[in-house]
Amino acid sequence: MKRVNLLLIVLLVAGTALFSSCSKEAKIEKNLWNNGGEWNVESLVSSQTSTNPADNFNETIFNYGTYTFKKDGSGIYTITVDGDFETGTFTYSNTEDKLTLIINNQARVFDILEWEKDKMKISITENYMSGGESITYIETLDLKKK
Repeated sequence: MKRVNLLLIVLLVAGTALFSSCSKEAKIEKNLWNNGGEWNVESLVSSQTSTNPADNFNETIFNYGTYTFKKDGSGIYTITVDGDFETGTFTYSNTEDKLTLIINNQARVFDILEWEKDKMKISITENYMSGGESITYIETLDLKKK
């Protein structure tokens, strides 16, 4: 009898953990598009580290643009930097700790570092080779819902 009770408790705890993780994923997804789905990029911090020190940089851009998430998994982005303006479309999906944006058939998988109802911090790290150089590029976005 004790084994049955122990097994039921273990299953209850595991089921609760699974349900709460799915619940967070659903909450993030709904929050992305809810109330118009428009998020302002308060800041974009980018840095690059290369085996060629001349290519290293750190940069912060404030009021970088907006991402507008729609309920159907699509969206529109606008970017404004030094007077240059770009707009385009994307599709997206999320888990409880990742946000995937597909722009121009290229998937960018961001880690969700922080998430609240009206604020989100996401980051992506990309490692690649270019011209014989090993490069690490990191981009972190602070977003606030409009």
